[in-house]
Amino acid sequence: MSIEIYYFSGTGNSLFVAKEISSRLEDSKLIPIVQSLKKSQIKTSSDIVGFIFPNFCLTLPIPMRMFLDRADLGSSKYLFAVCTRGGTESEAFEYIDKLLKKQNKKLNAKINVTMPWNHPLGKENLTSESNIKRLDDLVSAMYKKLDIFVNYIKGGEDYSMPDTDADYKIPDWAKLFLISKTFNYESHRFMYQNFIKYYSDSKCKGCGICEKVCLSGRIHIIDGKPHWSKNPGCFGCFTCINYCPQKAIQIKSKFPVISSTYKTGRYHHPDIGAADIAAQK
Repeated sequence: MSIEIYYFSGTGNSLFVAKEISSRLEDSKLIPIVQSLKKSQIKTSSDIVGFIFPNFCLTLPIPMRMFLDRADLGSSKYLFAVCTRGGTESEAFEYIDKLLKKQNKKLNAKINVTMPWNHPLGKENLTSESNIKRLDDLVSAMYKKLDIFVNYIKGGEDYSMPDTDADYKIPDWAKLFLISKTFNYESHRFMYQNFIKYYSDSKCKGCGICEKVCLSGRIHIIDGKPHWSKNPGCFGCFTCINYCPQKAIQIKSKFPVISSTYKTGRYHHPDIGAADIAAQK
């Protein structure tokens, strides 16, 4: 029985998890979501279909939502999802089920997996070194989770692992005020495509890595410097920031965004290189 695993990964955490799950499931195929979006028609062909993606602002990444809006999941009899996150609670699975309901489907199995934080905003003490030190412990916990999770997938059983290891629980008042399944995604998309403004500082050497790893394809090297076009819109993955070897890419502080990228660290999964990320395109 073939298994299709669709993944989106900005800084490698989700791709690392996707590879681990694929290695535990025979006849599974990893399929980049970004690549799938370039097709005129997205149609699954397997009985078992999985989605692996990072938590973005408590909800789905922009390309994951775009994929679910277009994908024909008619072949699937069993659907599973894995959400990687830096420790924050997520509403992603509820959001997915809302979208799947349009095709009379729902997630059969789902788990959150905590990985090192890779968001450059609001983490002034973030360093790649501290994340790498934390990675070993997180990966050990991940292996245990995946072993249990995969057994349920193989058995075709429904499973939802209790989310007991979130570092930050969303207060009930915030859930009422902020987390509408539609509003949260739309506000997240609007923010990243309209208010997050990037630039390269004097450390930039024009190596072009940012252009290669930009999953939306909006970065272009012009006269030896990166330029961010308005269209296509930003995916909000911060891949360009975290894979820049010079730490030269910054975010402007402009209302309502307060940026501290000039003093934060950078992180991408140590086993996932820029070429692995670029291959999603």
